[in-house]
This record gives sequence, C-alpha cells and structure tokens, in this order.
Amino acid sequence: MKSNFFKYFFFIIVFILIVLGGYILYKDGNSKTLALEENKKEINMINSLNIGVLGFDTINPILSNNSDSEYISKLVFEPLIDITKDFKTEYCLAQELSKINNTTYILKIRDDKFFHNGSKLTSQDVIFTIENLKNNNIDSIYKENVNDIESIQRIDDYTLKIMLNKEVDFLEYKLCIPILCKDTYEEGTLESKTLIPNGIGKYRIKSIEDSLIKMVVSDDNTKSNIKEINIILEKQTKDLYDDFINGKVDYIITENIDYEKYLGSFGYNVTIVPGRKYEYLALNNKNSLLGNIEVRKAINYALDRNSINYNVFNNKCFISDFPLGYGSYLYDNDNEIGDLNLNKAKVILIENGWQFRNNSWVKNGRTLRFNLVTNSEDEYRVETCKLIKEQLENIGIKVNVIEASKGSYESYLRNKNYDIIYTGNLVSNYPSLNSYFGEDNLSNYNNDFIGEILKDITNIDSKEVFKEKVLNIIDIYNEEVPFISLYFNNIFIISNKDLKGDLSCNWYNLFYNIDNWYKAK
Repeated sequence: MKSNFFKYFFFIIVFILIVLGGYILYKDGNSKTLALEENKKEINMINSLNIGVLGFDTINPILSNNSDSEYISKLVFEPLIDITKDFKTEYCLAQELSKINNTTYILKIRDDKFFHNGSKLTSQDVIFTIENLKNNNIDSIYKENVNDIESIQRIDDYTLKIMLNKEVDFLEYKLCIPILCKDTYEEGTLESKTLIPNGIGKYRIKSIEDSLIKMVVSDDNTKSNIKEINIILEKQTKDLYDDFINGKVDYIITENIDYEKYLGSFGYNVTIVPGRKYEYLALNNKNSLLGNIEVRKAINYALDRNSINYNVFNNKCFISDFPLGYGSYLYDNDNEIGDLNLNKAKVILIENGWQFRNNSWVKNGRTLRFNLVTNSEDEYRVETCKLIKEQLENIGIKVNVIEASKGSYESYLRNKNYDIIYTGNLVSNYPSLNSYFGEDNLSNYNNDFIGEILKDITNIDSKEVFKEKVLNIIDIYNEEVPFISLYFNNIFIISNKDLKGDLSCNWYNLFYNIDNWYKAK
C-alpha cells in the first residue's frame, strides 16, 4: 500500500511538472511573438518596394526576351507547373498530369483560380497560351517548351489532352509556362485589348507608364508585408546604379561582375545566386591521348579553378564540378574530383606509364601536348585559357591556346576538330544531361551504361529513383572525366540595407520568399 502511494505521488509530481513546463514554453513563445510584433511596430514598416530593371521590353512573359522582365513577370503570372528552390517540380495552376502513352497526356487544371480581371481560369486560356507560343511569328523564351506539342485539345473546362509529335523527356518541366488570360487579347492574337495584362499571380498590375510599372497585391488578405511594388525602368546601366545610390531603387538584379565599380564595396547587401550560364572544357575523347582516362583525370586535378576565379572573375563566378551544380536537388556540390591536387595528377600519370623528362611527360615517344581552342571575342574565356595553359605547363602538360574568331570557333565546334575546346551553354530548367553525355556530345564521349540510363529517365516518375539514376551518371563522370566542369555565372541581387527578410532563391525565380520581406526606416 505504501509503495502504491509513492507511485501515485510520483506520477502526480511528473504530471504537474509537464503541465508547468508546457505553460512556461507557451508563455515564452507568446512573449517572443508579442515582442517581435512590438519590434516591427517600432521599426516603422514601409509596405512598398522599388525594383530597378534594365532593358525592360514587355511584362507579357510570352513575348519578353529580357531576363529581368521574366523575373518580374513571375510576380504577376502563374505557370501550369512551378519549380521549387531546389529545382523540383510542383503543381501550380495544374493539379494533375497523367501519361496515357508515350505521346499522349491528360492535363487537369484547377477550378478555383481567377485572373486579376475576375475571369475564371479554364482550358481555353491554356490552349490560347500554348497555341500562341507555337506561332512562328512569336520569338519567346518559352517557345522551346512547346516545340514537341503536336496539338492540345479541350475535353472540358478543366481538362485537356496534350498530344506530342514524339516521346518527350521532362514534360512536367516544360509545362512551367505562364498562362495568359484569353479574354484580354484580340481573337487569335497577342494584341492586348487593354494596356494592363491580367495574370493570376500574387501581384496585379495597377498601371504602366513609360518608365514605371506599378503593382499591388492581388488579394487584400495576403500575408505579404510588401503591398506595393514599383518597377523602375532604365535603359542605361549607369542610370540604374545611380537610381540605387540615390535611394530611388531598393533592389536590382545584375550579372555584371564589375558592379562594385559603380556602387563601391559597402553600404548595401548582396545575395549571390548561381546563374544558368555553364562553362566547361570539352575534351575530345577520340583524341589518342585524351581517350586515356588517366590523362583526363590528371588534367582535371592540375587545374586551379579558385585561382582562375580570383584572377579573371574577381571571385564572382560559382565553381562547379558538374552541370547540375546550380542548386538542383539531384547534385551535392561537395565533390572532391574538382579540387586542385598536383600530387595526385602526377601520381596518376606515373602509374599510367608516363615519365617526366625535360619538364615534359613522355610515353612511347609521345609528349602530352594539346591545342586549346577558345573564342577570341570573349575576353574572359581568353584570359581563362591563358591561365589554364600556365597551370598545365607548370606540371609539364604542354598547351597551345588557339584564339579563334567567332566564325572559326563555331567551325571547330561543328566539326569537332579540336583537342580541347572552351565552351558552355545555358542550362535549362529541366535536368537534362543529353548535351554532355548523349549522342553527338562535344566531348565525343560514349558510355553504353550512361546511354541506357538516359533512355530510362524518360519513363521515371519517382524523384527518388530519378536521383539514384543521376547519381550513377555522376559516379561514372567522376571516374572517367569525359569533360571538365568549370563555372556557372553568378546572379547578384543588390538590395538596400533597409530591405529585410529571406532573399534566398534560384535563377528560375527570385521571389520565393517575398511574403516575409519588409522595408524598415
């Protein structure tokens, strides 16, 4: 009996302590929330934001070819399928995409979405947008997305059938297309009936003037602290930077690595985002020397990318070891294959039978000597190639840099008559690796296992399985180094120090976290 008393007494004490602890945590959390709200009141919140844009062409995302305009349009228009910060797809205006066979899909769209003019989103708006994109007279950044759509048919107001002219990889990524309001345009054209286009995004356009676009939140109940956005349009780089210095603009987007020449080095915040311009060295795997895996690895380990980034790009490039290194969920940037390691480079060559004589690597009467081709009109590439030559020759690999005119450079690319060529491309929003590992790649590289993986990817729906397949490719890349990854450009988001909140993003969308931004004076 006595033992039962102590047992019950113990449980009662524990219960009281749990309740007391919970109450303390609640009070503490509530106090912190109240304190945060009080701080915000004291901060003197400003609910408007001024964004500077250079070379603006049109707010219509289908007609624009300006990257800044594309970013801004995402505040106004929403796509069928969107992309997350780590480059996964997620439904937006679409709610389901079902594959019927290799060339036929059923697309269902949401039945609760309205354009800013009050029109309800229907299948007709999707058909109108895609059919206009396919129009030969329209040059759009989204045109490639619909190239393989043979036709799109309405089944009902919220269901469509998409028919392709061939099997297409990554269709869900290609449906990241902003949808226009059909009622806003003249029949069968993109000639607007009004000066103000209508989207379904977080912000609606209030007015458009020669050098100013005014936006306001589309829903008065939105949680965003930024209720108004003014887009300041400038034609000259200097004018844009002057606007920022003078406080006319709070936020600008640039890929210019020399922005500090205009702004100085202090007094503002910079958010750095890996861009989509990817640079790499294509190694001709059909070359009798570069066809040797060990030689390719030695070259890779002998390159000091950090030194090149510092000396050529003022540390304003993003060093990457793989074409998916721009922040994709499919790739971890912590990859030692891209690290400088001169000892490893030398050991690899020695173990492969190369001998170091008279500051050169010699084997069977042959010397490690290569031509490196670059475009003479790109000063950054020329300077990079000069440093690559210097670095490789420091360990005895001879390099002759060929600075080819634009036409000659393009001829080298077409005919693949080079040892090594400095090249690059704009990566797409979908994680295709075909241009690097598929047929007709610039490195003349062939791996049957990778070829099978690239074919399998077409039929993979699971993101986890897809990532596993990509990791297999990465493992082979690390082992065989068919090309040498160098850099992505960086996007620099320059913001006034009064702009607070999480500005992290990717090159697809700069405004993921705009709901928690605020301005304070």
